Amino acid sequence: MSSNRQLDLFVALIGDVPFRDEREAMSAPLVALSKNKRTRIEWEGPSGQKVIVTAPEDTGIATIWDYDVLLWAVSQINEAVNAGLPVSPRIEFHPYNLLKAVGRDTGGKGYGELKAALHRLGSTSVAYESPSLKGKRRSLGRFNLLSAFKIEECDEGQAKAAWLELPMWLFEAVAEDRDILSISPRYFDLTSGLDRFLYRLARRHVGRQAGWIFTFRDLHTRSGSAQPYAQFARDLRKAITRNALPEYSMNEIKGMNGPSLTFNRDPGKIEWRQDRRYKL
Repeated sequence: MSSNRQLDLFVALIGDVPFRDEREAMSAPLVALSKNKRTRIEWEGPSGQKVIVTAPEDTGIATIWDYDVLLWAVSQINEAVNAGLPVSPRIEFHPYNLLKAVGRDTGGKGYGELKAALHRLGSTSVAYESPSLKGKRRSLGRFNLLSAFKIEECDEGQAKAAWLELPMWLFEAVAEDRDILSISPRYFDLTSGLDRFLYRLARRHVGRQAGWIFTFRDLHTRSGSAQPYAQFARDLRKAITRNALPEYSMNEIKGMNGPSLTFNRDPGKIEWRQDRRYKL
C-alpha cells in the first residue's frame, strides 16, 4: 500500500468486479431513499449511536441511487487488495465504465446523472456519535460521503478522464479493516429505494443465517424515511408483496410490539454468480 496514498492515483480495473458494500454503512440512514430533495436526516440507533446527515439546499442529501458510485468504488478497492495491487483513496476512472458496471445508461442522460450524484455525495455531511461498549467513552466526528472528484471534458462536453476520492473512513474500512460484505449484482436492478434499503439491511444482519426480525417501527427509524409511519408501513407491505429482493424473502408477522418483518434467506433466489475476471 502506498505511503503517499492521498496523492497517488489507483487506476480502476476494467471488467467484471464482484460487488461489495461496507458493513456499518448498510444499516444506518446515510442517504435518502427518495429522489425528493432532503437536507436533513436524524437517527439514533439501538446502542445509543447518533447520526445526523445534512446537505445544502442546492444539492440535497445524496440518494440511495447515488450511493451506487460508492459501491462501485468499494468493489474496485476490494478487488485490487485481493489481487495484491497498490491502492489509494483516489480512483482514476472513465465514467462510461462506472455507469456500465452498475447498469446505468451510458449516454448523455447517464453521464448527467453521474455528475449530479458526485455533487450530492460530495455535499452530504454525516456527523456521528458512538458510545463505547461500556458506555464510559464515546467517539464523535464528521465526514462527507465523497471527499473530492474531478472530471475533465472535451469541448463537446464528453468526459476525457475523471477521478474521485473516497473519505478515509470508507477507504480504511475496505483496504485495511476488510469490513465488507458481498452483494448481489441484481441489487442494481431494484428500482425502489425502499427495496434497496431492505436488501442492504438484510444482507448486513441476516447474512448466511436463516433469518432476522425487525419491527415496522424500527425499520421506519432505520430507514431515515421522511414519510409518516402509517404511510411507511403501507409501502413496507407493498415491498413484502413484491418480494423483489435478491437472496431474501420477506414476511409480515404480528407481535407484542406491533407488526414486524422477517427476512429469510431464500435458496430459491440465490441464483447469481459473478465473473471474477478483470484486466488491468
